[in-house]
Amino acid sequence: MFDIIWILIRLGGLLFFLGVIIDIEIILFISGLILLHLNFGLSTILSDYVHINKIKLILLFLIRLSTIEISRYILELLL
Repeated sequence: MFDIIWILIRLGGLLFFLGVIIDIEIILFISGLILLHLNFGLSTILSDYVHINKIKLILLFLIRLSTIEISRYILELLL
C-alpha cells in the first residue's frame, strides 16, 4: 500500500511546510531586531542633542508610536 514514492511526496510536503514556517520566523526576527535598533538609535540621538525635557518627552513618545506603526505595517505585509 505505501511505496517509496508516496512516502517521499509526503516527506517533501512536510519539509516544504517546515521551511516556510522557519522562513517567516527568520523574517519576523530580523525585522524585530531592525525596529529595536532603530528605536534605540533614535532615542540615543534624541537624548544627546535635545535638552528641553518637554520636547524630548514628546519626541520619545512619537518614536515609540512610529515603531509600533512600522511593526504593524510589517506584520500586515507578511500576513
